[in-house]
Amino acid sequence: MLTKDLLRYRVHKQGVHPQLLEPDSPELLAFAESLLALFAETNGQTRTSLQERVNHAIAEFPDNVTIARGLEKLLLDRTKFDEDASGELPALREKVFAASGAQLASGLPEHPEEYRREIAVALGLTPEALEAQLYQDLSAHHPVLAFKPLSPEGLLHRYNCAQVQGLLIRCAKLDLEFPESEPARLRQLLKSLRFHQLLARISRTPDGATLVQVDGPLSLFVQTQKYGFNLANFFPALLHQPGWILRAEVQVRKSETHQLKLDSSCGIRSHYRPFLAYVPEALQLLQQNVAAKLPEWTLEAATDFLALEGEQYCFPDFLLKHQSGAQVPLELFHGWHTGPLRARLAQLANCPEPPLLLGIARTLLKDVELNGLLEASDYFQSYGFLFRDTPSVERLRPVLERWLGLEDSEGLPLFRL
Repeated sequence: MLTKDLLRYRVHKQGVHPQLLEPDSPELLAFAESLLALFAETNGQTRTSLQERVNHAIAEFPDNVTIARGLEKLLLDRTKFDEDASGELPALREKVFAASGAQLASGLPEHPEEYRREIAVALGLTPEALEAQLYQDLSAHHPVLAFKPLSPEGLLHRYNCAQVQGLLIRCAKLDLEFPESEPARLRQLLKSLRFHQLLARISRTPDGATLVQVDGPLSLFVQTQKYGFNLANFFPALLHQPGWILRAEVQVRKSETHQLKLDSSCGIRSHYRPFLAYVPEALQLLQQNVAAKLPEWTLEAATDFLALEGEQYCFPDFLLKHQSGAQVPLELFHGWHTGPLRARLAQLANCPEPPLLLGIARTLLKDVELNGLLEASDYFQSYGFLFRDTPSVERLRPVLERWLGLEDSEGLPLFRL
């Protein structure tokens, strides 16, 4: 991810336009290859040593230095440093102080180099090794452990992707339109939305396109940074769609909002693999607990859209299946889902039959008004529950029992594309 000072964009009237690189430029490919070679050869070297070599390469770069620093930042993000200071470091320093005191007691040395050498010899080390170990907990002396390589062209595409991601971190609203998206690919995209804990409003436009509306981090009042990174990390998944249009309201200057518009012709290549079903460890544990404590139920990731009132659709997180054939969708709302939860409560208040269960993070109760809405919601009181980090079987059990008490629990409609 690029920091704001490394973003390159042009503001014209009400629009903001990211300045993308040409990924097939011979000059840029050659420079990217030289940087990659420097990072590939640094195992065991310190951060300072790496930085000196990179600075030398950047000084000879004929183009905009912001481009070079952006590429450097992306490569540093792929570099693993040993930041765990040795547990023996305090003891080593104590030995150095003791040896230093003994040396100084016998008189001041004529040259600092001689003094350092004598201290190192007293500890059975070379001066270079002693210096490296003595300051191992300082960032400049962290050694490189590993570097994750990629191709020069891949680095330039990653740079272009990061330019857009850096703008999306600062967006208030994101609309995605898919004129002719394939159902299977769209399901992959919505699974990725869920994986990044982003809630979206899904509807059809008058001309039949699928519209996905996502709240931006600047529309929230809590956990905006975490949500912003989640939204930015979702963008590479969008690039796998065959046809898409992105519109976002972005705040690149204080109190000024500009329009970002991109589509699938932008030429940015995703560095993500096509999204596959993935269940985090905590939710794998929930699946195991459901199997152990509620053997008549099975829990799996949802794969279908759920039709709601007013030509709206949602994509639940999970689907609980009962041995009787009943199917119960479950939608989770996390700490930054205040707006989507308000909209969902208003929507469900008018439903003749309950279409899904609601799991709501306790952190949302810090919003006094939202807390009042939940207390006053008959729907939530019957078919909702609270959770801390992940849902628990103990919280699920009573709402599932109420669900099974419905006269027509087997006919709950799932909308399929």
